[in-house]
This record gives sequence, structure tokens and C-alpha cells, in this order.
Amino acid sequence: MPSLRDALEAALVEDPDDLATHRAYADYLQEQGDPRGEFIQVQLALEDTERTPEERQELERRERELLDAHGRKWLGVLADELQLRPVDDPWGVFEVTEPPYEIRFTRGWLNGIVLRNNPFGYGPRLSRLLPQASESRLLRELVLATVEKLIPSPLLANLRIFQLGETVDDYQDASNNVWCEDVPDFVATLPHLEILRLFAHGYDPAKLFALPNLTNLRVLQVYHLLALHPLEVLAENGALGQLTHLLLHPHASLDPLIDLASVRALLHSPHLRNLTHLQIRCSDLGDVGCTEIVTSGILKRLNVLDLRHGEITDAGARILADCPDLRRLERLDIARNGLTQTGIDALHRVLSEKLWADDQQSAGELTQRQYLYEGVFE
Repeated sequence: MPSLRDALEAALVEDPDDLATHRAYADYLQEQGDPRGEFIQVQLALEDTERTPEERQELERRERELLDAHGRKWLGVLADELQLRPVDDPWGVFEVTEPPYEIRFTRGWLNGIVLRNNPFGYGPRLSRLLPQASESRLLRELVLATVEKLIPSPLLANLRIFQLGETVDDYQDASNNVWCEDVPDFVATLPHLEILRLFAHGYDPAKLFALPNLTNLRVLQVYHLLALHPLEVLAENGALGQLTHLLLHPHASLDPLIDLASVRALLHSPHLRNLTHLQIRCSDLGDVGCTEIVTSGILKRLNVLDLRHGEITDAGARILADCPDLRRLERLDIARNGLTQTGIDALHRVLSEKLWADDQQSAGELTQRQYLYEGVFE
């Protein structure tokens, strides 16, 4: 028969948002003389927005004291990795002044692990430790700059946010070398996932796009993928009904990795009715694709449309500008296409400052398709 502690922890894993169970668990721990009980109570008190500034200051002071005294124990098998100190760079190339990992506790549990910059290869050891770390049972956010292997684990089932690879600035060139075949199998074990950001390649996109467990997913960002993007698979996935943000920017390639046929399937999907942000870059969308966008009716729902590097000319710009629904957009990014000032002006009359149309290409540049190597490359 499970102990009261085991029963309370199992209930929290089942419903991490149940404040009553968190309070009961804190009371139980305090009765056992475990300082983590007080830590949970302090963090719960900090969630009370009616606390005075003086009360909050005292609570935050006590929170730091308890973490300093007991944090290593509460990290368990992850402690050595997560409490690493910066490594001196013998070549003086990288300036690393902070610990590589940002860790966050919420309600007494490890809630977030973030590794954003990775000049010294942190991350692979953590990916091997997590599947055996009971301390990760309520982990909600995991950001890894790199891995050797993603190992599925029921201990990570409460993840809400997962990112693999270093974040890319949308409007600057960036390099990336994260190869990970395990992405679909890993994501398949995350039933509560809400935000998935992949700055990586080497995995099967069709397998990822077809996963049936993505019923809570709101944001899907796929960058660097060196493979044809089977958006028709994504369009047919009825589990993606909650998706609001779809952000795509393929790896550099001789030919577009997002083609018009797959975009057409996406635009007419019966499941993606909650999309508000759509980014389709480095495609052969062209002027025909602009017609597809208008006739699909998706502009009635979108707030942001990003069509950078899409082979669109003035004809496509006029098609978009003539659609009454275009003015609903909060932003249209149509930079690095083939517009002249005539096409830009047609869109500007509708969108004004909400239009981003810088650095257009000539017809010759479009023919050479050098734009396919811009933005994300190795």
C-alpha cells in the first residue's frame, strides 16, 4: 500500500495545478520535519498577488535561504549537472560569466530547466540524466541547446514547453548543427505539450506532424529541417485543433523544401481553424500561392502572416491587397520576395506600418534562388 507521501506525490503528478494538494503535501512534509514543506508554503505565498511589498520581500529572502541550504538535495541526481559553473575558455572566444543552466522551482518542485547558449557543449549529460530523475516529474519547461539522444521517459510527461537547439533571431543569419533523430519518439510521450520549438534536423517530419498526442499544442516552430516539409500530413492531423502559431523556416537547400502543393493542403485544412500566426518561409509559394491564401479564407483568422523568401511578385501583392480581409492583419512580412515599389505601395495602402517589405529581389535573383540560403544555414 502506498505511503501518504507517495499518494500525495502521485496526485500532484496527475494534477500539478491542484493547489489544495500542494498545501496538503507541504503540511505533511512539515510534520515530518522536512524543510521542503516550508519552501512549498513560501512559494505558494508568493503567488498571492495581495501580499504587500514588505511581505513579498521577506518571503523572497526566506525562499533564497531555503534554496541555498537545501537546493542541491532537491535537485537529486541532477544536482551536479545543473549546478555547473562557467568553464574558462582557453582561446578567449566565448565570454561565459553565468552558470550554463537557468533552473526554476515552483511550488517546491523543479519547474524549468533552460540552456539557451551552449559554447562548451553542455546538455548531452542532462539528456541522459532526466529519464532517471524523479525530481523532473512536475517539470514544465525544458530548453536544450544540444543533445546526443532524446530518451523518452514517463517522468517528463508533464512538460508543457520543449525546445531543442539554440534560439534563432528571425532576421539574422544563424548557424546550427543539432542533429537528432529521436525528436518524434520523444515528443510522442508528452501528452500535455503546449509549445514545441525545434531548431534542429535529422528527424522524420512526417512522423512528427502525424503524432496523435498533440491535442494541447498551441505553438509549433520548425527551423533548420533539411527535408521536404509534408504539410499535408500536418493538415490532416485532427489532434492539432488548438494550434495558433505555425512557424516554418527550412534549412538551406538547392530547391524549396516547402512547396505550393503542401501549402495548399495546409491552407484548406479542416483542423487548423485556430491559427492566428502563420510563417511560411523559403517556399515556391509565388503569386499562385497568394491566390490560394485569399481563396482559402485564412485571412479572416490570421493576425500575422510571414511569407519571406516566397517568390512573390507585384501580381501576388495585388492579389493580397485586393482582399478585404488583409487589413485585419497586425503584420504582413513579405520581405525578400520579388516586389517592385508598385507592389509594395499597393500593400502599404492597405496595411501602412503593419507591412514589412524590405530588401526585395530582382527577377534575376529570384531565378537563381539564392534566397533559399538566407536566414538559416550551416
